[in-house]
Amino acid sequence: MKLVFYGAGNMAHAIFTGIVNSKIIESNDIYLTNRSNEVALKAYADELGVNYSYDDEALLKDADYIFLGTKPYDFDALAERIQPYVSEKNKFISIMAGLPMSYIREQLGSDNPIARIMPNTNAHVGHSVTGISFSSNFGPKSKDEVDDLINAFGSAIEVSEDHLHQVTAITGSGPAFLYHVFEQYVTAGTRLGLEKSQVEESIRNLIIGTSKMIERSDLSMEQLRKNITSKGGTTQAGLNALSQYDLESIFEDCLRSAVNRSVELASQDED
Repeated sequence: MKLVFYGAGNMAHAIFTGIVNSKIIESNDIYLTNRSNEVALKAYADELGVNYSYDDEALLKDADYIFLGTKPYDFDALAERIQPYVSEKNKFISIMAGLPMSYIREQLGSDNPIARIMPNTNAHVGHSVTGISFSSNFGPKSKDEVDDLINAFGSAIEVSEDHLHQVTAITGSGPAFLYHVFEQYVTAGTRLGLEKSQVEESIRNLIIGTSKMIERSDLSMEQLRKNITSKGGTTQAGLNALSQYDLESIFEDCLRSAVNRSVELASQDED
């Protein structure tokens, strides 16, 4: 299987590094390219054993999956450049935010299968939750192959293309929302009189431990919470204080705002 990455930025780097480390395909079957930063490509080639090239014809020849990881505003120029070399064998996987499959297909001037994926930055540690949608002509075998590639850097959730906005909000932006909550927890803990470094280290380990509990338990998060909440105890006192605030509405507003902005950006890109 030959993979080609157009664009080798932060997210693409996490993806192809995860694929290399998973050993599901040989590193020398992965090809990278970008607009002009050959130094970065050479560093990746030396580190991971992948290839790089600026020869579009050679890159697309016999390529099974082509990851489109350029900036959305650079895509039109890229599509025009590679269009003469696109063959029936090529299947495209877009990690470009906001550009729908119909637009990608129009710019490429072909009806090749297209998938859109929305990973998050946890791909760097092999735990991205990646939303994915497929064009109608993406065959079952190819879908399985793409799922295997995505599982190399996390897990996949398949949704219709119009639901990628929701996935963008919930999991794509999700790490930032959780980091923000953790920031407030650190600040509140520091105000209780402990040193900030002590609070940060404690909460960092608290988050890691809680995540492992969620990972290793079959119980719902609701039940896990109940298991450490004794009637009349300290946890219940804290939860009672939290219940004075409408946290559900706060998070719903947060996610809806992110969804609405994703829709707006997509509309701008289509225009």
